[in-house]
Amino acid sequence: MISLKKNEQLQAVEFSDLAPLLDGRSKFLILDRDGTLVPYSPTPELAFLPPRTKTVLSDIVDHHQAQVAIVSARNLKSLQAEFDPTKQILAGNYGLEISFPSGQKFVHPAATSAVPLMAALADDLAAIVAQYPQLILDNHHYSVCLHYHLLPPHKQSHVAALVDDLRLKYSGLVFHDLPTSYEAMPAIEWHKGRALEQIALQLSLAEQDIFFITAGDTEADEPMFEWVNARQGITFNVGERASAALGRFDTSEDLYSFLRALLDLKTPPQQHY
Repeated sequence: MISLKKNEQLQAVEFSDLAPLLDGRSKFLILDRDGTLVPYSPTPELAFLPPRTKTVLSDIVDHHQAQVAIVSARNLKSLQAEFDPTKQILAGNYGLEISFPSGQKFVHPAATSAVPLMAALADDLAAIVAQYPQLILDNHHYSVCLHYHLLPPHKQSHVAALVDDLRLKYSGLVFHDLPTSYEAMPAIEWHKGRALEQIALQLSLAEQDIFFITAGDTEADEPMFEWVNARQGITFNVGERASAALGRFDTSEDLYSFLRALLDLKTPPQQHY
């Protein structure tokens, strides 16, 4: 189901209710991956991008219905292996690294400088995983994430204490306490909203002429929602939670249905980015 806020309350709508906003306009589609395009799985490697989702995103670009950007916590290399880097803008590590269909690439200088620290931290976290095999370590090169959702609750405090020791050891990095994981990144003020600023800068976008559409599912997507809301676009949270998003998809399946309907709009603009 698709819902939109009216008087601060979400109300169910049909795609046809949105079509007047979308039809005939230059559109820029900005999507999170995990939990948004791809439902969560017990382990990250089991969370596959559905082939039909990959196809519809490529078709949207091929038919000039929208430019597409994927902005994810995953690294750029993994995004390039799943999506089509010749068609979509791919922003890994929350946009610390971005590739463009033109072949242009952006890497934040602070991320590059932090690589030795990130590598050392990854080694220390791997040692913790060796003690607690239920932990899952995602090394994204410019960030690392330690997932503890499979760890028995009575052991989680032990791991939390070990991570606290690492916070002191790696004071040049910033640690985020997420609902089921710990994440470490270079100590710079960065989020998905900054990633969108960087994409707009790199492409010299005339923002006033573009209708932005975005979807995400966690607190990390809120800066992305705020960026699009400020430009009078439309924002969707996937799932039920408090959010600045103006609308909601109940599930990733609802988002896929929206993408299919977007592809089928009859009068696409001919502007290219």
